[in-house]
Amino acid sequence: MNLSSTRTRPRGPADELSHRLDITIERSSGPPTLEELTTTQPFATVETWRNVARAATLAEHDFDAGLGYGRLSQAQCRTLLKDAADVVRGIVALDRRYSNVPGWQSLKDAGWLGKAAETCSTFAGDGDPDYTIDHRGWRPPLARVDGPGLPGFVGVLQAENNLLVELAAFPDARNLRLILDSQRIVSRAAAALNGAIASGVADAWRARGATYLRLIHATRDVGGLLGNGGLAAGEGALAATRIQHLDQIGGAPDATAIRHLDRLFGGIDERIADVIQHGANDRIYFTRVPLPRLDTTASATVTPTRHRYTPITADVCPDLLDTVRFELRPKVSAPKAPNHAGASREEFTAAHVHRPEPRRTQPDLSM
Repeated sequence: MNLSSTRTRPRGPADELSHRLDITIERSSGPPTLEELTTTQPFATVETWRNVARAATLAEHDFDAGLGYGRLSQAQCRTLLKDAADVVRGIVALDRRYSNVPGWQSLKDAGWLGKAAETCSTFAGDGDPDYTIDHRGWRPPLARVDGPGLPGFVGVLQAENNLLVELAAFPDARNLRLILDSQRIVSRAAAALNGAIASGVADAWRARGATYLRLIHATRDVGGLLGNGGLAAGEGALAATRIQHLDQIGGAPDATAIRHLDRLFGGIDERIADVIQHGANDRIYFTRVPLPRLDTTASATVTPTRHRYTPITADVCPDLLDTVRFELRPKVSAPKAPNHAGASREEFTAAHVHRPEPRRTQPDLSM
């Protein structure tokens, strides 16, 4: 008796599918090569299944980029499990359809594999799916736009993009204030553009400029020598200079450029909020607090008040932290599923159960 794969309790639908897939993969000829995945095929059917194989390969890669079990909701887990089971059902149907092709390598225990996939698909389909999972997974990291400064409004986008990239390095207190001031200038100047007024984002950008003005006032006594942020401050200064010298104040940037700048604003706001909260939590930024006594060691005619630097807390800098939490950090809206997410899955499921109509008898030619 082969007791190597026996268990003390029956497997669930997902475990059974995983077990059958392991057996099939062990008995197969191995995964496809990179050339097979990336080479376009001349036949439509083969090209369709090549795209499915590419999608499955990318899905395996994305599990390490935000698709782990603990990072998904129960509905997203069921949706992902049903998608995997439906792909396996399609592979089994493909194997049966072309089993008579010379040289075709049939799957090991295709019947058991198909039954496990069908059971798992039925189990995972019990409940409302969550197609917002299509937005999860790996995305290419944001990169700098190097080279000479681009003309016009595109140059502002270039500087703001590079600012967001350079904010990956933690800035010190001086460079942080320079970045805050640059965003105040960019927000107010961008709100005056005709394209922003036509797109309806001018009011939001003016409010953003007012938020950064409050942050500048709240950080006037903040100090901290850890970090650098010189490159980020330089990119912010470039963005402020370029938008102030635009010749397009009388014109209007297109809607795509306006949406791009708005997305960059959201990313910069989120990163700056993370920087300030990280500096407060880890005691990297300090604020100057006056002491209730005079500095008797000073040689000036008027004796100044003594000061000391203390870590930023909610008691010491309530205005700064409240502005960051409730005004600067972007409001995260509920994600929406792609428009064709459900329709594409329904078409794929319909292909599994499709049965061609019987051939109609030819009409009697003698009549």
